[in-house]
Amino acid sequence: MTGRIEGKVCVITGASSGIGAAAARLFAAEGGKVVLAARRDKTQDVADAITTAGGEAIFIRTDVLNLSDIDNVIAGSLEAFGRIDVFFGNAGVGNFFAIEDMDLEKDFYCTIDTFMRANWWAAKRCLPIMVKQGKGDFIFTASTAAYNGVAMGSVYAAGKAGLLSLSRSLAMGYGKYNIRSNVVVPGLTTTELSPAGGAMEKMQRPFIPMGRAGTAEEVAYAALFFASDECRYATGTELIIDGGGDHLGVLYPQADAGAIDNEGFNIAEGGVTKTIE
Repeated sequence: MTGRIEGKVCVITGASSGIGAAAARLFAAEGGKVVLAARRDKTQDVADAITTAGGEAIFIRTDVLNLSDIDNVIAGSLEAFGRIDVFFGNAGVGNFFAIEDMDLEKDFYCTIDTFMRANWWAAKRCLPIMVKQGKGDFIFTASTAAYNGVAMGSVYAAGKAGLLSLSRSLAMGYGKYNIRSNVVVPGLTTTELSPAGGAMEKMQRPFIPMGRAGTAEEVAYAALFFASDECRYATGTELIIDGGGDHLGVLYPQADAGAIDNEGFNIAEGGVTKTIE
């Protein structure tokens, strides 16, 4: 299937790499006009690759911690394409420390401002445009940490949880204007923040039923679904992309088949049994 978002103008933050870059490439391949918003110069390479492949894309340098940059990317999108159909708030940061070791400015405010203030401000600026158009979509990237908490990532988890509530509030308040808001919720995903073979993967992989990390492209396809008209009646919801993850239950480490533990449990292929005499 092609042309799933034909002609839609899509602003994507955090588009220099990972999920954001994957979404930009996919959205453009499906007919979207993509505005890549990110801080790094390498984002231009992503935009150039898209246009070389026949898609439409522009790069507008954006630091979501600066509200004026958010204003600028919205104004630039309107100037280039005349409308904004999709705002994908994907920019992220990962600070994982014990609370007592965290710095208020560098760790707390930086994380909360990236997830909450930036996306709230972008919604504030985009809503009048979308109301006038009579249609629009917000998509945000959260994390399974939003549901469970993270011992060494208190602010990260709290910021991601805040995105769920922001999205639901937008859905409730603006559905009457044909404006939707939904969230993609990745689990372990291979990106620059969580590289293949890194500590995060080694820690989480044994507890994922599918036995591997997800890819940025797999999360991008979930975002594409929300951006398309295939789910026009879905709003205020979340799509979890985590290979089963811990939202299904606890995946206990597997022991060797045939082993008998010191309490008399027989660990057989596919299950654990115990005979009670």
